Amino acid sequence: MSVALARELIDARANQLTPTVFTDRIVEVGAQIGAHVRVHDEAWLREHRMGGLLAIGSGSAEPTRLAEVWWGPQDSPAEGSVALVGKGVTFDSGGLSLKSSAAMVGMHTDMAGAATVLAAMAELTRHGAPPLPVHAVLPIAENLPGPTAVRPGDVVETFGGLGVEVVDTDFEGRVMMADALAYASSHRPRAVIDVATLTYQSIVALGPRIGAIIGRDLDLRAEVEDAGREADETWWPLPWAPQYRDQLRSSAPGASLRNHPGSDTGRALTAALFLGEFVPAHIPWTHLDIAGPAVEGSGADLRATGFGVRTLATLLRRLAKG
Repeated sequence: MSVALARELIDARANQLTPTVFTDRIVEVGAQIGAHVRVHDEAWLREHRMGGLLAIGSGSAEPTRLAEVWWGPQDSPAEGSVALVGKGVTFDSGGLSLKSSAAMVGMHTDMAGAATVLAAMAELTRHGAPPLPVHAVLPIAENLPGPTAVRPGDVVETFGGLGVEVVDTDFEGRVMMADALAYASSHRPRAVIDVATLTYQSIVALGPRIGAIIGRDLDLRAEVEDAGREADETWWPLPWAPQYRDQLRSSAPGASLRNHPGSDTGRALTAALFLGEFVPAHIPWTHLDIAGPAVEGSGADLRATGFGVRTLATLLRRLAKG
């Protein structure tokens, strides 16, 4: 069962599901569901100027990777695919902006977005061929401190050329997702949906059992909500809030954005605004923050729920019907 696959991956501890092991599993699942898979190494990431993703993985001895999974033409995903982007931080220590030891417990689950996307694609094939072209882009990294780790204040160049000031290395998810979103958008998809355990403030707003939806496209947002109701998973929209965009502007040389809003409030909203900078305005896009419902329990007893898998699979089937 696909939900069980997501739970298995999310519950695996950081030494059991390293970036290398995770990408091996992605290749394995891709073969099982008849999809094409490409795993890009650090040399490819440097060549394509994915400095955000590389920066987040730079403190770890584990290699950073970008995995693609799709159906359709073998050489490249088809134009007009639905793009799914899932955050794949296999362990989040906070990097040099180090978390407390208590806050680090459970951070092996910070790859729940990528696991959810992969499992939804597997679910989509349970009843035969997938009903529409789907292109998954999964950035995979381990966020650790180290002598080569990205430093607070460093400026990185993301795919497409936007410079980002990394004010806080514990706001890592949006930095690596920036490259993945821009790359997914470059394939001219019909829509982009990203899934991430991104902000604690989504839990503050909605509690631990409701997923947050934020996005520019109201029709796509409504489709996600309807799919969630059909799948018996609860989502709630938080506002698209461009009035807070100034909080993301950077004055650092070479940077137009910063990954920290400089405010303790509205961080779920400014996180979505940051991500939206990497998806062209003409592409329907919505962001799903599953920081709360992706897991249940606390501390060492944290367990994955598989939340979001059924919603995504249901959504894709509904989109296929037009």
